[in-house]
Amino acid sequence: MKQEEKTEITRNKIYAAAMEEFGTNGYAAGTINNICKSGINKGLIYHNFKDKDALYLECVKKSCENLITFIHDNKAEESFVEYMSMRMRFFKENQQEAYVFLEARTNPPQHLTGSIREIFIKFDELNLAVCEKELSRHTLRDGVSKEDALNYFSEIQKIYNINFSHQLNGTMSLQEQLALHERNIHKIFDFMLYGIAEGGNEKC
Repeated sequence: MKQEEKTEITRNKIYAAAMEEFGTNGYAAGTINNICKSGINKGLIYHNFKDKDALYLECVKKSCENLITFIHDNKAEESFVEYMSMRMRFFKENQQEAYVFLEARTNPPQHLTGSIREIFIKFDELNLAVCEKELSRHTLRDGVSKEDALNYFSEIQKIYNINFSHQLNGTMSLQEQLALHERNIHKIFDFMLYGIAEGGNEKC
């Protein structure tokens, strides 16, 4: 076996143990020592990853990439409803990745926000692509461009994600948190498209 293959196998083993640790305990409570309890030598971890931060970011990156791949493989980009359904299905089937994803998205470690923002660029692009396809099925109000609508949705979603973790009462399970997060994202998009008032075509 070539050295490159051995290194890849080692990194994948470390990654799997780290995903279990961070996907169970989160960034703050997750430790390298706990990861070592799975039988991985600490020196081997630091040989492959600079520190805990680098390992956590790798988990965030993998969870994001795996979700995007899952969406693409299931051809769920054409419909916003199907897209949201597939997101929820992925989270149900991959609970550790779901925890890492949700924490990084809504309550990231402050010193890693810049790096996490870069990791989520492709996911944000996918979000906007799906929204754009959905918007193309609707006639927008006079004076409202597709770019205006997409920018509005992006900004509202950012605000929601920032506030989400502060709304939790500490008793909700991960699945309950995910269901709430995804349901509210869907609701935000629905409000953007159809408004909140009956017969909402009237202008203030």
